[in-house]
Amino acid sequence: MLMEVTCRCGWTTRGSKSAVIAAVQAHGRSAHQQEITTAEVRAIWRMVEGSGAKK
Repeated sequence: MLMEVTCRCGWTTRGSKSAVIAAVQAHGRSAHQQEITTAEVRAIWRMVEGSGAKK
């Protein structure tokens, strides 16, 4: 199972738990000037089936 997060701005990422946490945190800093905690990422991700990462 992979995790997926879609931001309100339309940006989406999918991958392992650690990859999604890192991607969401980087996106939050670069696109929205926000620091996102690991707990915040876990609160918004969803499990999806499939393989490969999407950024």
